[in-house]
Amino acid sequence: MRLVLCRSALAALLLLPVFMGGMAQAADDPVAALDAANKALSASEALAEFDVPVTTGAAAGYVPDATCALCHEEKAESFSHVAMSRSFYRPLSRPIIEDFSKGFYHAPSDRHYEMELKDGAYLFRRYKLASDGRRILVFERKVDWILGSGNHARIYIYQTEDGGLYQLPLAWYTQEGGRWGMAPGFEFALHLGVGRQVRRNCMFCHNAYPQVAKGSDAHGMPEVFPKDLPQGIGCQRCHGPGAAHVGKAMAGEDEPSVRAAIVNPASLPKDRLYSICYGCHMQPTLAVTGIRRFGRNAYSFRPGELLDDFRIQLDMTDPGMSRAERFEINHHPYRLEQSVCFIESKGELGCLTCHDPHVKRTPEERPAHYRAACLTCHTTDEAGLPLPATATTGKASTHPAIDERADCTVCHMPQRRTQDVIEVTMTDHRITRDPGLGDLTAPLEKRVNEVASIEMLRAHAGLSEEEALMARAMGVLQYTAGKAGYAADALAAVLDAAPMRYFEPWYVLADSHMKRRDFAGALEPVAQAILRAPKHTGLRAMEAVALYATGSQALGLKRMEALVAGRADLPLAHYQLAVMYRDQGRVDDAIAMARKAIAARFNMWTAHRLIGELEMERGNWLAAAEVFRQALIIEPDAARARTGLVRALKKLGRNEEAALYDAGTADAKGAPDGEGDVQ
Repeated sequence: MRLVLCRSALAALLLLPVFMGGMAQAADDPVAALDAANKALSASEALAEFDVPVTTGAAAGYVPDATCALCHEEKAESFSHVAMSRSFYRPLSRPIIEDFSKGFYHAPSDRHYEMELKDGAYLFRRYKLASDGRRILVFERKVDWILGSGNHARIYIYQTEDGGLYQLPLAWYTQEGGRWGMAPGFEFALHLGVGRQVRRNCMFCHNAYPQVAKGSDAHGMPEVFPKDLPQGIGCQRCHGPGAAHVGKAMAGEDEPSVRAAIVNPASLPKDRLYSICYGCHMQPTLAVTGIRRFGRNAYSFRPGELLDDFRIQLDMTDPGMSRAERFEINHHPYRLEQSVCFIESKGELGCLTCHDPHVKRTPEERPAHYRAACLTCHTTDEAGLPLPATATTGKASTHPAIDERADCTVCHMPQRRTQDVIEVTMTDHRITRDPGLGDLTAPLEKRVNEVASIEMLRAHAGLSEEEALMARAMGVLQYTAGKAGYAADALAAVLDAAPMRYFEPWYVLADSHMKRRDFAGALEPVAQAILRAPKHTGLRAMEAVALYATGSQALGLKRMEALVAGRADLPLAHYQLAVMYRDQGRVDDAIAMARKAIAARFNMWTAHRLIGELEMERGNWLAAAEVFRQALIIEPDAARARTGLVRALKKLGRNEEAALYDAGTADAKGAPDGEGDVQ
């Protein structure tokens, strides 16, 4: 006999058998009856019986985090107030904190921004003002996701049909009364506009793992996500996949078996415990985000592993600013490890000394809580004033007089404005004896890091000299968007001397050649990478483009056609094929393929521009004007699209309208021009 429980009953009865193993199991006892029924089920059968979905694919074995709350209700409720639980979510699923009555004007790019609450949705709007004051190039898009708890900021994201996530340039900053501003990375005149893609490396730390196919999270695979995503960091990002744990509990297995089926971070050795925290919070520099170990995919890290087995952490040297001066928004352990307190503790001081990841401390609780954490090492004199950890017993403190309830962190871990997100202040985790008298929260001008060199953050046990050198070269190529030929040469030299069985370094080398338009140089590393990852769609597209560009046009065309056949989810490959068709004079095929790219990813402005140029070549000036305008709505600095639009409007006799756009042509110097058409 199997019992099927409704969800309301499940919450009350689910784990009673686990914790009542010593109770007499009378036949008329409903708990005993449930226990007996459950024991007839395996863990997997129990999950199916209670209709608990379990992920498969790249991140297998995860259950909805809400399942955890059925038994761990108090912890789940407490965690819901912690910022991590609110790291990513649907608009309106959280309280509204924005002021929709105010817009924002970004002078460097001469663009206006608005966010509106309309028909139960957040609606983003960007536009320019023409010389006569009318709005032109109005881009509107519903916000699909919000990233950020709102404690400091909210970032807004929309999703394209193929699953791509794109960051909008407007952000809400909560501190100092709340205000709109440009999102980090959008502060300057030339920025990515509405085309900045959110990648798996970003989502790794901003959300729970999604349900995606195995291998789809490999290096270089399309950066796409399901339409149905988890909402926020949940229990299993720190405790590991919960299906086995929940299944065993539902099947009525004994308590030790149930507990053994989930990771308890508190029981881990410190290096494995802090690998969980450091996986997201140890970021030496945003300029170079580290390199995953070869063979490791984006969603492959599991709590209990060593972070060094998953990622190679990189740091950089900035000749204009020492490491001790640098302070970025995600510098918590990076700065903590520079503290004398941390160094002298020999690793005993760590994240959990002060933080319980399940609990948000109230402002009233914080002084006593953090003071108690400091006093785990420090002591006080007879007057209650703190002493250095090395002070002898009976010595009087030289610390200035303070209230015995004072919060140590106010002076010794002060709030400071971050250099990469200049609208935000954060706690500086570099514990200092004297923070000085300067205003650490004073406004800052955005400064771009000057990267003179890239180094390993620390030595990695078990990392070969070759892999370390390749990681540094790949870090340089990451920072330079593949343009640093000297780094590609260094990577190639290592691969020539010690060929790797993993495809990732070959991919990075091939990608660098492609981005430098050295298509002949790309052929060999592409071939080597495909030998190691034959089903990789990004590599197959790269191979087709390189073949086509080096004279093997028929073969390149054939390979690209085979790749996109029956696929609606490869918009870049569709666009690349459209470029090939145009080169072949197959205008109708080129337009049809570009439209397929746009159907999957409407914001691919280069595809709109390609159609505009083809329509212009055919003398279809009205059609050309419309698609050129759409390209400019998406990317207002697209110089060729602007030139095409002005020409088409003039051909249509709409000279006054053409003048509205012609005036901006000179402003587009250095603007994106679609140089990646072939890639």
